[in-house]
Amino acid sequence: MKEDKNLKSSINITNWKRKINCYKYSFLEFLALKINIFYRLLMGWRKPIFLNEIKLAKVTSKDKVLLIGGGFLPSESMIIAETTGAKVVTIDNNLTACKHAEKFVKKRNLSDKIIIKHADGRNLIVKSFNTIFIAISVWPINGVFKNLSKNLKKNSRILCKSYNEDIPKILKNEGLSENFKLEAQIKNPSTKSYLFIKK
Repeated sequence: MKEDKNLKSSINITNWKRKINCYKYSFLEFLALKINIFYRLLMGWRKPIFLNEIKLAKVTSKDKVLLIGGGFLPSESMIIAETTGAKVVTIDNNLTACKHAEKFVKKRNLSDKIIIKHADGRNLIVKSFNTIFIAISVWPINGVFKNLSKNLKKNSRILCKSYNEDIPKILKNEGLSENFKLEAQIKNPSTKSYLFIKK
């Protein structure tokens, strides 16, 4: 019983950290949409991390890419589309963020490469995708991985950012470890990026 409480507490703490990041990044992205210097700073910080993740996941123009947690500024989707030629479906469960992201994508003439959808990663139909990127601000992360565990095709790739090993812990604690193989990982300035393969 005590172990169950500790497990639940650990999952709740992870989701709270991700939720706080969601609000923090939403604010920064909103500023970046309005003030050019914030845009340049945010993209300058994010781009090297995203390029490393794209390389780690070996994304090509033939991949069907889903990004969960696109936010107000769909920076990773833009970099994926521009560097690989892949089409990217970007979802967020915040309707306001989706509207701003859609306008920005249109302004950048990337509407043919990036589709913005208001949706939730916990119940989105994911069978048509073979490469999934999950933002650091996505929560509840355990619900998203439960959906991917049940509905994602075998050998699909999942690239997910993690704080303090929270993703491997969530997979273990939720009994999902046997459904995902940890293929590789890279260290970022304040996070890690994990590449999992769906078994």
